[in-house]
Amino acid sequence: MIYVTHKAHFLMRSTFIFVSVFLYIMTAGYAQQTITENTGLVKWLDLKTAQELNKTQPKPMLIDVYTDWCGWCKHMMKTTFSNEGIANYINNYFYPVRFNAETMDTVEFLDKKYINKNIGNRSPNELAIILLEGKLSYPTIVFYNNNYKFKMLAPGYLSPKDIEPMLVFTVEYIFNTTSAQDFSKYFFKAFYPDSGFVSKDTITWMKSFNEAVEKNKVQKKKTLLFINTDWCNGGKTMLRSTFNNSIVTNYINDNFHAVAMDARSMDTITFNNQTYHNTADNKGFHPFLHMVMGERIVLPSILFFDEDMTFISQVGQYLTPESLYPVLVFFTENRYKNQKWDDFIKEYQEKKK
Repeated sequence: MIYVTHKAHFLMRSTFIFVSVFLYIMTAGYAQQTITENTGLVKWLDLKTAQELNKTQPKPMLIDVYTDWCGWCKHMMKTTFSNEGIANYINNYFYPVRFNAETMDTVEFLDKKYINKNIGNRSPNELAIILLEGKLSYPTIVFYNNNYKFKMLAPGYLSPKDIEPMLVFTVEYIFNTTSAQDFSKYFFKAFYPDSGFVSKDTITWMKSFNEAVEKNKVQKKKTLLFINTDWCNGGKTMLRSTFNNSIVTNYINDNFHAVAMDARSMDTITFNNQTYHNTADNKGFHPFLHMVMGERIVLPSILFFDEDMTFISQVGQYLTPESLYPVLVFFTENRYKNQKWDDFIKEYQEKKK
């Protein structure tokens, strides 16, 4: 069971702006290990070091709350945290911390100090009670984003398959648009064949934005430009599950010229009599995208253009099929011209009831 203590919601206005996620690679600063048992392949930090590093190089934090007597904690260390792929992802994109829930040390977290009052058997440190919100279950993994405003608890043993979508969910800020449960469901559909993976995209994707421009000269439609890269797992999940939902697929094929574009594409794009060439000067992102989206490229994103190839709006970050469909309707039916998104989605949801 996953507990999310951040109320994630999707707020869309005429122009969609989300904070871009930059995935940092940690190269130094890991504390020396003092834990005697097997610590897996994860390069664990103490809590103080992780907080200090986050001040200068912000990254999400993963806290493994354990006890010395917890058998499942040790098993998770020997399996999940010893999985090379999982460990590498955690080491690259998180500050990983092991925290003994029953430590007698005085610990400091977010400028507050916590002690163990040593009352009764297996007395927990006060911080363990705060981190686990009074539900003292071990192991529990606590996920924080880099400003500590998002928090998610994942109690119990987690296999590599279990923890994988949670890691992506936190790193790629998917909690801004989607619940952890929904993302895990579609992540499994996208990446695991036994969970309903659709092997071939059914959207009629055009090869390039230029092709959509030319096609639009003979068949007027709105254009949907999906932007992603090979390292964005939220975007991969959208391609393999959201865009393979039959209702979404049919609606897009009927109403849009659809283009899937790598944000680092080397294609030359001609738009409004301007030609855009990609160079390394834009950190690999295509200058056409910078022209449309500004300096901060949010991935994944969908860019919408009207029948005259005029840019309408950007929808940033991961969306489920259920979240994407009303967005498509909002633009297809030209509701964006005279109706606010909040009013539209309220009306849409009332009709569904």
